[in-house]
Amino acid sequence: MPYARLRGWLLTAALVIALLGPALGPGYVLTYDMVFVPQQSFLPAAFGLGEVLPRAVPQDAVLAFLTLFLPGAFWQHLMLVGVVAGAATGVARLLRSEPAWQRVFGALLYVWSAYVVERLVLGSWPLLVAYAVMPWALWHALAYRRGVPGAGARLVLLTALGSLAPSAGLLTLVVSLPIAVGPRSHRSVGGRCLVAAGALAVQFPWLVAALTSPVAGSADPDGALAFQLRAEGSWGSIVTALGTGGVWNSDVIPASRTAGLGLVGTVVVCLLAVAGAPALQRVVGRSGTAVLAITGLGGLLVALTPIAGVLESAPGAGLLRDGHKWLAPLALLLALAAPLGAGRAARRISEPVSRRVLVAALIALPVIVMPDALWGVSGRLSAVQWPSDWHMVRGLVSDRPADTAVLPWGTFRSFDWNDRRTQLDPAPRWLPVTTVVDDRLLVGTRQGVVDVSGESASGAEIRRSIEQGDPLLPVLQGQGVGLVLVEKGTPGVVPELAGLSLIFDGKQLALYEVPGPAAPPAPAPWRVLAISLAWVLAVLALVISALATSQLRLARMYGERRISVVG
Repeated sequence: MPYARLRGWLLTAALVIALLGPALGPGYVLTYDMVFVPQQSFLPAAFGLGEVLPRAVPQDAVLAFLTLFLPGAFWQHLMLVGVVAGAATGVARLLRSEPAWQRVFGALLYVWSAYVVERLVLGSWPLLVAYAVMPWALWHALAYRRGVPGAGARLVLLTALGSLAPSAGLLTLVVSLPIAVGPRSHRSVGGRCLVAAGALAVQFPWLVAALTSPVAGSADPDGALAFQLRAEGSWGSIVTALGTGGVWNSDVIPASRTAGLGLVGTVVVCLLAVAGAPALQRVVGRSGTAVLAITGLGGLLVALTPIAGVLESAPGAGLLRDGHKWLAPLALLLALAAPLGAGRAARRISEPVSRRVLVAALIALPVIVMPDALWGVSGRLSAVQWPSDWHMVRGLVSDRPADTAVLPWGTFRSFDWNDRRTQLDPAPRWLPVTTVVDDRLLVGTRQGVVDVSGESASGAEIRRSIEQGDPLLPVLQGQGVGLVLVEKGTPGVVPELAGLSLIFDGKQLALYEVPGPAAPPAPAPWRVLAISLAWVLAVLALVISALATSQLRLARMYGERRISVVG
């Protein structure tokens, strides 16, 4: 047993190093939405009190708390390693009754997948945390259903970990909660209600913030076109989705996904999954099989179905517009069923050498069909250091706090010091004040460039002034903006800043002060109260679950010691 455990840890470590590579170096991995900073601040938007929808709730508040103790680089590295290791070991745990090679095959299918690789480059890290949590949440949901003590409390804690963003929370819930609280459970109705209440309570921060947002229900229908699943290769959307690929941004798709091997790999895995489907019940039970089948095929349907019409009429349907993210349950279904089918195929081969060749080929299959995922997606995930200007400006803004507009006007940045990688504007996380940035998104599609409109009223006014060439000072004053940060060395035009006072002019950044800004509007008191109550309930659910888990662990330790003394 110790040797088997050591072998498992060594294989997991090798997988982490092979996939992440240079991302494990000192510094920060800055790619698209994945922007970590040394320290985040507790800002209204982090709790859902901003003027846009709470897409980064509760992740920004969690990072603001964690970076009080250790810098963001530590937490980013922990997250990256945890995603890969957690996802791999979670699938291996679910396949615990199968031979070791099948567990390794399942772990590789789940981690070395188009879903993980594309989302890593796109920077969708809260979604990847949920992806890694899903097999563990499924495990503990099954354990709770069987009556294992403490499984319900651990399930609530895992649900919280997988709920750092709205879509991530929903993914974690749909694959675990129906199993835990569904019919034919060995638990009482009251116990199931408590677990369901705890799992739902940890969703309250983003849910209440979304329901009370002044822009609730204002999702742009054009977003459905911009974020729809993108076919990879000439074989169309269905095969792409079955291979868990097709993220909306073509720039993050590995080149191997459009090659013939990608098609071969998808066909082989799907055939093995079909062959292994009858045996899935012995791994995750009848309830787990049903839930994985429903969520996996349902996610496939969402990914392939245009929903622009739904977005125009259904509140909250904007959560569905990025269809690719809902392929996560399908990825888990394939990672569990395909190894079972592979085992069935291997048992049909009586000749030992041929069987070993088949086993080796299957284990190597994920890497063979997507070799450019190796070593940080061919170096696209590399750690860099933040320039000193950012530290300097944070200190200056702390001394004279005021809402800050960021120029050039645009959502994404491309800096020389980050090897020209595309990254989200870092100012909203770097600065200890509320920032006004361009929250529009321009997405190139086969139908042309789609302009997905933003939600910030202040941002819309500033953009209108810039596009029309009007003086910027009156608009900034009217929107309550007291500072302007200019980020140098990134594409975009900076308008004339007449009337502003230069405070700092460095190599990377310049900071200006706006004279006489109006007081920025404060959130409505009733909204502050509602969101505060949501956070209290979420934290209370976490505390109760953590205490229940700790007490059970102490009781077991005490019982074991007493038995050893008596014996």
